[in-house]
Amino acid sequence: MEAKDDAQRRLSLLAAALYAIGGVQVAFFPLWLGARGMGGAEIALILAACPAIRIVSNLLGARIGDKYGDYGRLIIVYAAAATMIFVVLGFVQGFYALLFWVTALAFAQAPIGPLNDGLVLGEVHRRRALGLPPLNFSSVRGWGSASVLLFMLASGQIADALPADRLIWIMTAISCFTTVTGFFLVRGFAAARARQPEALKAPSAPLRRPLLIAAIIACAAIVHGSHGFLTVFASLHWAERGFDPAFISIAWATSTFSEVLFFLSAGRWFGGEKKSVSFLMIGSAGAVLRWAIFANDPSAAGVLFAQALNPLSGSAMALGAAYLIAELGGTEYTARVHGWLGAAYGVALSFGLYVSGPLEAAFGQRGYLAMSIMAAIGLGFSFAVAAATRNGVLNEKGQEASAFQSVDQPADAASPFETRASLAPQDEA
Repeated sequence: MEAKDDAQRRLSLLAAALYAIGGVQVAFFPLWLGARGMGGAEIALILAACPAIRIVSNLLGARIGDKYGDYGRLIIVYAAAATMIFVVLGFVQGFYALLFWVTALAFAQAPIGPLNDGLVLGEVHRRRALGLPPLNFSSVRGWGSASVLLFMLASGQIADALPADRLIWIMTAISCFTTVTGFFLVRGFAAARARQPEALKAPSAPLRRPLLIAAIIACAAIVHGSHGFLTVFASLHWAERGFDPAFISIAWATSTFSEVLFFLSAGRWFGGEKKSVSFLMIGSAGAVLRWAIFANDPSAAGVLFAQALNPLSGSAMALGAAYLIAELGGTEYTARVHGWLGAAYGVALSFGLYVSGPLEAAFGQRGYLAMSIMAAIGLGFSFAVAAATRNGVLNEKGQEASAFQSVDQPADAASPFETRASLAPQDEA
């Protein structure tokens, strides 16, 4: 009997392992910095430096990944480095020491996402070339978000029982889990993606529609950057209002739970990659609305409602941009286009984090209105992308193809990113 094809399951489990640290780091890292004696302005400066260092790390890691094709091995190297840095952070004191080691952590963690996208999308292209059943890319992302949710809920109870200064050891343990689990999950895929020596010397094919890629990246990055104020001050504001760590964990979990539902249903119920441009527009408009709600200092119920809108400001934008640049980048730029997107995320988020300190000092909760303005700029870029793709995304030999169909692909061919309906029961088993 032919061996069972478990690529979908293994890649989903890998995404779950890699995303696990986000469940604790987003919610509690600012609180841990505060427990180390850092004030709001110092926390903002430390976190603002991280996206800036991610720019270099993203570009370097993605380029190495595309050059050698061994995305899996690089993922484990970076994950192991992050684990060791978490251990060091447990013993670090003082602003400048924290600034150095937190930015080192950002350097180690940043390429993991683009490299994982390169691994998944490389498998997508390989399976398409061999005529194998396609992968459900949004479902893989959904498993990553589900992992964030699971670890966020579990860590909330643990954090409630620990001094804030000990939260770093929860993050260390999860990062170690990621490294060990990932080591076993990437091995087969790493070997499958290895490049031949002659391929390393071959020139890359020209990038298709670079201006369109730039517009997509600008749209996604600006909206992503508008999350800066939320990243720095959401947990701190909620704690100042008397919300306990359990509620803070639930608030972040609400955001992630809605994200999980969106990712798992995007391909089947919301059109998947066929609606990618719409996802950009929805993500931009949703961010404007979400920050306007937060600017009005909502009650506990309002906080949960605004967090439940996360798919409108984050998930839809991330998925739409990933689909679009993956198709435009092709096999030659599999990880690099996502590295460029990650670098742009770093620039925009660094700006959002940096200005969040002065905004909070001057306007308090009203600082979210500045984030709404950023999101509105992203909305303008989404309209420009929609206008540029009204006749299709790909443009080869003077022909326009449909958004995710190459010119030599039949109109009824299945998308490489989504699983055919007839295979859904097997994938969900």
